[in-house]
Amino acid sequence: MASHHGILAVLQALRERLAIRMAVRLGGNPQVEILGSHTLAGTPQPNTDTLGLYLHRISVDPFSRNRHLPAVEGRRLPRPELPVNLHLLLIAWCTHTEQEIEYLSTAIRIVGGGLPLTSGDLSLADPSWGDEDSVQVMPEEMSTEDLMRLWDSLPGDYRLSAPYLVKTVRLAPDIDPAEGPPVRTLVFPMDDGARTR
Repeated sequence: MASHHGILAVLQALRERLAIRMAVRLGGNPQVEILGSHTLAGTPQPNTDTLGLYLHRISVDPFSRNRHLPAVEGRRLPRPELPVNLHLLLIAWCTHTEQEIEYLSTAIRIVGGGLPLTSGDLSLADPSWGDEDSVQVMPEEMSTEDLMRLWDSLPGDYRLSAPYLVKTVRLAPDIDPAEGPPVRTLVFPMDDGARTR
């Protein structure tokens, strides 16, 4: 179960996995960076080729939204979790055409049809992840029109990119719900006037 660091932990774990695997496949030291909107407003630095991870949307997972965590010791009420999906763009943030194609094609080959990230990958950035927690990075279906519309809303010009989805980051509740003492007695008031009629 992730804390408020969970979303960033997923991006950092994916960055590390891609950087290691791309170095093996391409040689050298390929750069993988988490990009922000301010970065997309600019252009890549000359001779600094990078694969960018850009988080463009966070959505509540509709299939897991009514799940609850078991009550903690000493409490009775279950705790609601917040399951979210992360919508990413893998962006070839490069100044050379060959690297642009090579970086993105290598990254999508590494992710493949679904790349699992387990608590071993994620717990360094967020120790709240449990042993059973994991997420999966998979290609997201997006039409060319939707992809172009997304790029139109971003601050920079279009770059070679591929949409991906991270399912499902389970965020723990910030606070436990308030809970009173257990009910031991029920009192039902009686109207004496109703009894005499």
